[in-house]
Amino acid sequence: MFLLEYEGKQLFREGNIPVPQGGVAGELKEALSIAKSIGYPVVLKPQIAGGRRGKIGAIRFANNDIELAKNFNELISMQIRGKTIDKILIEKKVNIKHEYYLSYLLDFSKAMPICIFSSEGGIEIEEIAAKYPEKLAKKYIDPNEGMTTYIAYEILNDVGIYGSEAKKFVPIFMNLWEVFRSRDLFLAEINPLVQTHEGDIIAVDARVIADDNAEFRQKYIQEFKKVRRGVESIEYEAKEKGIAFVIIDEEGEIGIIGNGAGLTLATVDVVGELGGRPANFLDIGGGARAERVFEAIRTLLKIKGLKKIFINIFGGITRCDEVAKGIGEAYKKLGLNIPLVVRLTGTLEEEGRKILESIGIKAYTEMLKAAKHVVGE
Repeated sequence: MFLLEYEGKQLFREGNIPVPQGGVAGELKEALSIAKSIGYPVVLKPQIAGGRRGKIGAIRFANNDIELAKNFNELISMQIRGKTIDKILIEKKVNIKHEYYLSYLLDFSKAMPICIFSSEGGIEIEEIAAKYPEKLAKKYIDPNEGMTTYIAYEILNDVGIYGSEAKKFVPIFMNLWEVFRSRDLFLAEINPLVQTHEGDIIAVDARVIADDNAEFRQKYIQEFKKVRRGVESIEYEAKEKGIAFVIIDEEGEIGIIGNGAGLTLATVDVVGELGGRPANFLDIGGGARAERVFEAIRTLLKIKGLKKIFINIFGGITRCDEVAKGIGEAYKKLGLNIPLVVRLTGTLEEEGRKILESIGIKAYTEMLKAAKHVVGE
């Protein structure tokens, strides 16, 4: 589950990570009330999953009620990546001296969390790695031992931050780790983490992905989803249909469907390693019938900007002919008009292959060859 910024900041606040004063508003009256309570100048930030709002002019500033009203009314009527804005975060503008980057994420390929820190923030991590490699440090964290202050200092020293200056950041490292660990997160990213001219260290943004499989013990996931029930929530709808689905990258171009969590995660990793941008994780599970395959494809087609679909099936209790029937139904009923690559092997493989051939789809037997094809190699 991709948390909205204000939801992520709620977890940060509860984890003793400083964030700017503010609140979320759905109407101008609420926005004006928030601004009055925290004081101008303020920042207006539309609440959508994902980032890059600043690049399209969706982050606005206001110094008074008139500017706030103008910007709020413009933003609340916008559509960003096909989504209508219904909530805007109003926050006190921070007096920024320098921007940093800090994140913890789960590396599925190694089944270990990794900490990434950069002394340059405010831009995408890929851009930081390309432009400022000497200012970027990362370290895998042994899940049995967890994050330590020693590791935090080591990472800070690696990018040239020492002594009393490094000491200011260590509590943020430790508190963010605890949020990441205790809240069952796949990603906890602060970009930028800023140092103000007053000397404070504040998380001015929050990009957080929670593990839906932990919903049974993480009440906040249930609470956030209940609030979202009135708006489009692809992940929530998928779960109600019994489909394990997580959006990984809202700007990803390749939709992923697999059977079994391990195979699906491996598919996501392989596509990423080959240079593709996987948009999601979708596991149809064992023994999936044609109806579930059909619903899985329909779910993927709700992702804006999707250009290709990769279906990777290793049939055990999942029958390949049922998978093929579901794909055929999708072509008939959904007007599927984007490239679809299928790897199909296992139970009733030949029957499934014949069904796919009848609608013009050649099924691969090797995962790597299929992955290379969908990426475009």
